[in-house]
Amino acid sequence: MKHGLTLGAMIAAIALHCPAHADERLDGLKKMNAEGCESVIELDKTAPKDRKLAKLYCTCVYDTYFDSFTQAEKNNMFLGTPAPPNMQKNLQSRLQAAQAACRKKVESRS
Repeated sequence: MKHGLTLGAMIAAIALHCPAHADERLDGLKKMNAEGCESVIELDKTAPKDRKLAKLYCTCVYDTYFDSFTQAEKNNMFLGTPAPPNMQKNLQSRLQAAQAACRKKVESRS
């Protein structure tokens, strides 16, 4: 039985490192966060004021934000490895940068 658990743990570790698996998890996070953003768009002071732009803006923000994650940050999120130095501060800065860039991008299209 112990051998089976070890083999199972190895398979799980390999699956977690598989790029396709990580991409699926990131895609899920992007979608979940974008939907949450859309539902409270009026509370986001950085968002475009036109409610019709909410989906485009929120999708852009969370695609940009999650695409900026380093491998070390992904490992921390998905594998529980130690967080890189200043991770929370860096992520907050990147989220704010994504919001500003996406607002400009979305408003220039409208």
